Amino acid sequence: MTLTQRRALKRKTEILEAALAVLSEDGYSRASMDKIAERALLTRVGLYKHFRDKPSLIAALREYKLLELTQKIQTALQAMPDFENKLRAIVQTTLLYQSHNQGFFRVLLSSSFSSEQSADDSLKPFIYAVTEVFALGLEQGLLHPADPLEYAGLLTTLVFEPSIKQAFISLPADFAPPSHLGELISRVFLQGVLR
Repeated sequence: MTLTQRRALKRKTEILEAALAVLSEDGYSRASMDKIAERALLTRVGLYKHFRDKPSLIAALREYKLLELTQKIQTALQAMPDFENKLRAIVQTTLLYQSHNQGFFRVLLSSSFSSEQSADDSLKPFIYAVTEVFALGLEQGLLHPADPLEYAGLLTTLVFEPSIKQAFISLPADFAPPSHLGELISRVFLQGVLR
């Protein structure tokens, strides 16, 4: 990567972090491109040189943060020797990431239901990483035969439950999922799908 490319990537990351801060504070519907530009130390025109509109900025933010989560999961998976530990690593890493990025997940879920937003592929790397682990479990004969993608979809739903709950249920600002939730998801999931 050239110096110019590294600078452009750094600037894009700064803009996305500024956008996340504004979106976390104001919510998707009230966050303005003007305020995001100000937070990123840009003019509005300067911001529009990077992102044509708010939906494209949100799509880039989703891609950036979900790729970051996927990279954390892939790092955790490398250290795990077997299927069950890999599955637990996915659950624990995802829950921890959500607790450290609550503002992002509020934005992710609230923007997903906006009429301006369209579906994108930002969750695919995460789903692919999880599907690979289930494919391994199937190869080893540890799981009831099924499509690994179906297992990945189910696990994804379970591990994102705390963020879904926070987005749609009025909870105190200091709400935190119970500390044993990761082990509960792992145990329930494993007891249901292991042979």
